[in-house]
Parts: sequence; structure tokens; C-alpha cells
Amino acid sequence: MDEEEPESEPLWPGGWEEMTVTVLQAASFLCLSPHVVGQLIEGGHLVAEQRGNFRFVSVRSLFAYRRRHWSPEQAARYNTLLAG
Repeated sequence: MDEEEPESEPLWPGGWEEMTVTVLQAASFLCLSPHVVGQLIEGGHLVAEQRGNFRFVSVRSLFAYRRRHWSPEQAARYNTLLAG
């Protein structure tokens, strides 16, 4: 009765890793200003590509940055500011 479940494939195999978002969306996700996101891109902390006049930030780099720099304390402070 201990049947192994077959390993299911992700909904978008490899797709999300290639996804990008605008600087404005990245700023919203990280609770930062678009200017600061631009500075993070220039500093090499976020990966972005230029398409015409716009920069698009890699979703993978957003998650990596947030994992390294986002803490529950920061989230609590941010939520307090939003509520006040």
C-alpha cells in the first residue's frame, strides 16, 4: 500500500526562471522604490536586461535577493507603516 507517487512535472518547467518583471513591479515586490531597485541593478545585486527604454528584472534574482535581505522584522515594520 506504500505506492510511490510519480514525480510530477512543474506546471512551467523552467519557465518561471526565465520570467522577468518591470522595475516598478520589482520595487513593489521588494517594498522598495523604483530608484532603489535601479541602484540594486547598477550594483549587481539584481539581474536585469534592457529592452528598448525599459529594464526588466529577472524573477530568479528577485527571489534570491529577497531570501538574502528580507527578514520577518522588516516585514513587520513595513506592515506597521502601511497600517499607520
